[in-house]
Amino acid sequence: MCYGNQVLLLFAIACASPGSDSADPCAEERVTWQDWGAGFFGGYCRTCHSSTTADRHGAPDGVDFDTLADVRAFAARVRVRVLEQQDMPVGGGVPDDDLSRLDTFLQCGL
Repeated sequence: MCYGNQVLLLFAIACASPGSDSADPCAEERVTWQDWGAGFFGGYCRTCHSSTTADRHGAPDGVDFDTLADVRAFAARVRVRVLEQQDMPVGGGVPDDDLSRLDTFLQCGL
């Protein structure tokens, strides 16, 4: 009589096992605006991309990264410029581990 419950229990254990395919690609590493994103954009981007920056060094007006909402609005371009083309920030210098976290942030933290 308990056969059905035992099968369900085994299925639940198998689905939760490490190495199984997860439906949530963001489950392994949680990267949020509060714990990482604000610092990253503050350190690498807001020198030119901030609404309060007087000398934007050629950054287009309105392309600012002061808030999470700002980053959301330009997330696709951030991905292209920083991760794909790697021409931002000007002069580079972003360590690989921060590039990896940025990728996770853009996928999961927004």
